[in-house]
Amino acid sequence: MIYAGRCHCGRLKASFQTRKTPQELGVRTCQCEFCRRVGAVNISDPDGEVVIDARAEDVLRYRFALQTADFLICKSCGVYIAAATGAGDNIRSTLNVAGLGMKEFAGVAEAPMDYGAETAAARIERRNAKWTPTRFTDKDLNSSNFGPH
Repeated sequence: MIYAGRCHCGRLKASFQTRKTPQELGVRTCQCEFCRRVGAVNISDPDGEVVIDARAEDVLRYRFALQTADFLICKSCGVYIAAATGAGDNIRSTLNVAGLGMKEFAGVAEAPMDYGAETAAARIERRNAKWTPTRFTDKDLNSSNFGPH
């Protein structure tokens, strides 16, 4: 199955390929201040694939707290679409289905997650194990470094 979405203005697009249904995947709501303020509802599948179609100049990369990932925000409309970590052939991400308008995930029971007690090393390990392998259509973004990995 392939699910696709875009930010509000359409400059940032993402497609998510998985063998799982939205109900099998479930959705997570991180309880950190950033995610609560933007209403993030995230998905990932370590056996899936994400492709983010965006030009580097349209993406604001915001890194905070433990500095282990870049939160990708549209410079035009301000919508947070994904968080990415890693570099080169080892980029992984979690998608914000609310920000991307992925209607297939609306109504799926949200699982609140609190990662506040994680160390930076534990956070990186969890993301490498659970987030989705990701590539970008823009070569500049695809060769970027998204936090330590």
